[in-house]
Amino acid sequence: MRAGLLAVFACALALPAQAQLAGQPPAGHDPYTDPVVTPPVTTPPWRPIELGRPGHRYPFPVYASKHLQEDDLRGIRRVVIVIHGVTRDANRAYEAVAQLYHANGERAGDTLIVAPKFASAIDAGFGKMPAWRRASWEDGEASMAAKGRPAPVTSFQVLDDLVRELSASDRLPALRELVIAGHSAGGQLVHRYAVLNDIDEPLRRAGLNLSYVVANPSSYLYLSPQRPRATGGGYANYERGICPTYNQYKYGPDQMPRISSETDPLKLSARYLQRNVTYLLGGADNNPEHHYLDKTCGAEAQGATRWARGVGYWRYEAWMAQRHPAWPASRHQAQQVVGVGHSSTAMFASTCGARALLGATSVPLPKGAACLPIEP
Repeated sequence: MRAGLLAVFACALALPAQAQLAGQPPAGHDPYTDPVVTPPVTTPPWRPIELGRPGHRYPFPVYASKHLQEDDLRGIRRVVIVIHGVTRDANRAYEAVAQLYHANGERAGDTLIVAPKFASAIDAGFGKMPAWRRASWEDGEASMAAKGRPAPVTSFQVLDDLVRELSASDRLPALRELVIAGHSAGGQLVHRYAVLNDIDEPLRRAGLNLSYVVANPSSYLYLSPQRPRATGGGYANYERGICPTYNQYKYGPDQMPRISSETDPLKLSARYLQRNVTYLLGGADNNPEHHYLDKTCGAEAQGATRWARGVGYWRYEAWMAQRHPAWPASRHQAQQVVGVGHSSTAMFASTCGARALLGATSVPLPKGAACLPIEP
């Protein structure tokens, strides 16, 4: 019965058929496996960067388009931090953006790409780095306490420390734009970080334009008990008999860890609307049985597929804003990446992916997908 309701819900959230078909790739295209034709990229070796405050420094592995200690970084105006997915393939996350970077030659001198790796205990060669159990890093949890490793640090703190390190005036004196992007599990981390971090407003007041790109995550952090109705037509409290934990963190505000200085969910919602967020949703990321899709009841309360969950959350933001007219105007946007499934390379290679990552004048990769704005 529940599966049937979720299927109805997925259909109810879908855009009109003509919108989903506009700009579609040729017949026979497999949005989950077909590669985007891209120029070759040489991935540099990862190198450690020292993060944290004095007295509490720790090494962290990153792939970067320039050597952070040896290269001249005085002309860098934009930094793109890209977060890998559940398989912790930071090199591939780097490549997904670097291919786009090389296709926009004017970015070569003013843009830096950084891909941190949230290592696991089983990853060889990272023994003296922070490491996480399973995929706990995507929720903002702390690294494990283990002999030979740094003291536990949350993945949110890592992002705070990385942003502070890269935005320091003595390292990147010309920096004006900082983008934090993630696909899939990386999109989950970026979304929750965008909601909960406390460094956004201070950095923007200091003249740094901070933005977030959230692409195809499995789930979202709702800040109230409502979820999309399975039959369509708005939002209502979910049935706790189906999922008693649906509103617990990481899916909702109940039992949320003390990450942000702001603990009121409604104030968090209003603050989040003022942050620069772009949702990129693959129009073909609609497989309810995809092997990396979160199938727990807390995630399924948000919809049957990543596409349904993304559209549902985007429209939830508008629904909440209508209920709170005193809230500030939203700085968020949502784009459908036409014909693309669960592929970070294809998502970032698209028209809207290029613009979100590298700026409004950037061009997509050859054969990069078209995009359509999603109505709230």
